Amino acid sequence: MKIKDNILHFVLGAAVVLSVGLSAILWVNPTYLQNNSKETTSSVSKSNGSGDDQTTKTKLSDIYKPTSVIYNHGGHSYVQSSVKLDVIEKVRQDTRTWKVKDAGSTKKYSEKKYQSLLRRDQMAFLTFSDEITSSEVTDLQQKTVQALRGKKFNRVAIQFNKKKPQVYLLNDADRHVTKISLSQGTFTNLRKIVAAKETKETPIDIKKLNDQYVIFYLSSVNVRQYSYLATKDSASIFVTRLMGSSNSSVNSRREDQQMIYYDNSGQRMAVSSKTGAVDYSSYSRDSTANHSLSSELKQGFSRLQDTDRQLDDVRYDEYNANNRQVTYRTYINTYPILADDNYGTYQLSLGGTGSEHIGFSLYFLQVPVPSSKESVELSPTQQVLDKLTQSGISQKKINGIRIGYQRAVNDTSKQVVDLVPTYFVLYNGSWTPYQDILNGKVS
Repeated sequence: MKIKDNILHFVLGAAVVLSVGLSAILWVNPTYLQNNSKETTSSVSKSNGSGDDQTTKTKLSDIYKPTSVIYNHGGHSYVQSSVKLDVIEKVRQDTRTWKVKDAGSTKKYSEKKYQSLLRRDQMAFLTFSDEITSSEVTDLQQKTVQALRGKKFNRVAIQFNKKKPQVYLLNDADRHVTKISLSQGTFTNLRKIVAAKETKETPIDIKKLNDQYVIFYLSSVNVRQYSYLATKDSASIFVTRLMGSSNSSVNSRREDQQMIYYDNSGQRMAVSSKTGAVDYSSYSRDSTANHSLSSELKQGFSRLQDTDRQLDDVRYDEYNANNRQVTYRTYINTYPILADDNYGTYQLSLGGTGSEHIGFSLYFLQVPVPSSKESVELSPTQQVLDKLTQSGISQKKINGIRIGYQRAVNDTSKQVVDLVPTYFVLYNGSWTPYQDILNGKVS
């Protein structure tokens, strides 16, 4: 066992050294790993205050894109996944060819009829983590369709047992279903994926938990564990990016374990010395008077770009209309990182209380390194809920359950962070590892 541990430590140490070397290359030449062939459709020009314009191009639909593909066949539902194939990007190669011709009238389904639709045979679902509109999913339309304007949905459903595939927009929140017509479009990659020749099928059921439709894994599921070299940005970078490079009125002071940066125009940035959590706020920015979902998501995207960070693995995750908060999370394959201190998370409050807030972490994942454990076996979803109920937790207090990654300390290197999969429960308004509730860490 000692020999095995020593070998693992040696391999991991070598990987860290190699990763640091690669990081140095990226620091000198940050375009080294850029994918120059990436399509970009949305650009924002920013001035650094010294007269030089820096143009950052980010694709809107790379942030607002599906997070899972589900297919029903043989009376069962399956999540399609692959460690070798980017399932979502393959499907998007199809959806980019779709031209929406028209949209039919929206119908409100009963709970029974909607549940039946979610289980209909030969139906594929491209599922988003929360409500969006067609304005964000630019893959769906190469030309504006008036009938789609303002439509909210969180699933695109494709019925395959017809002569020609039928496409629907579904909204779990109000059980609204809208059929859309395509003038052209291919389904080649999606057909290959649901045939499961290159993907793994995991049996699931979509069921209602209180007011939310959630994925229930019907059997034990093995989810890969990952280890990454983690890097910490300097707080001064974001003082420049968020508060302005030519802002001569920025002052700073230390308060307990925080460094506070502020100016005389209502901008403030607090940085935790202990965790690296950042909370930027601005009372000087004019918030949009239009609070429609589409407007809020576009504004959130614009503010996300203000951080000027690489957003390759960042996805839209949640929108809270009550406090006008948009949450974006880093996804590893189909699972989000749900860690403390905004690790891998960007939370944007769009002026609902008189100011805008951007919360994120100075830490970010750089390159993967060998993990000490290949995968973790997680229990079926119902078993997890049963454990919580048996421990005295009322199911009425559980507003959601999902698999995600929590951050763990790597015993071999302080530069490496382990991402360990587990179930998270939406409890008292926060995503919490279910073990923390069972152990009494969260009441």
